[in-house]
Amino acid sequence: FGGAGDGNGVGGTRTTTGLVLSLPAPLRTAVENRIPDLIPTSQLFHDLLSAARGSVKIFSPYVDPSFTGCIQACRVPAQIVTTLRDSKMRASPVLERLAAERALAVRYLHESKGRTQMFQMHAKMILCDRERAYIGSANFTDTSLHYNLELGLCLDDRALIDSLHKLFDYVFESVARPSSQL
Repeated sequence: FGGAGDGNGVGGTRTTTGLVLSLPAPLRTAVENRIPDLIPTSQLFHDLLSAARGSVKIFSPYVDPSFTGCIQACRVPAQIVTTLRDSKMRASPVLERLAAERALAVRYLHESKGRTQMFQMHAKMILCDRERAYIGSANFTDTSLHYNLELGLCLDDRALIDSLHKLFDYVFESVARPSSQL
């Protein structure tokens, strides 16, 4: 995988904008030959998290222990809004354990009335400071990062990023809830 952008990242990481893909092995060579400036999803996630100087905000409906490895690159406070895969779950053990060990605030978006699910989190986004954003289909799971065909964009448009911050802040502060309130 190559990468678009200037390559001059913070702390030696590459900061890039452009097309972000996770590719299954059988597709990788053919797609890379056709589109040489692709950014691998796992590389971009690592680069965004490690380059952050102020804050990281994440929408990801599904996380697995892969998130633990990814978030280790982050040296600043992070916030995540996620959902619960099972209505019987009260929290994500992976996220709650991490939140006990580092500056990670976790909120859940999973609205139900009785036994009927009204809506849940499905958006995938990473906001790195007020400078870069990823929007795409990849979750913070091993399958999304390494085995699925996942498509996304890395953006540096400040006006769009400001709007994404407003959306995230509203959902995090007013709609999603900590596990203690589920």
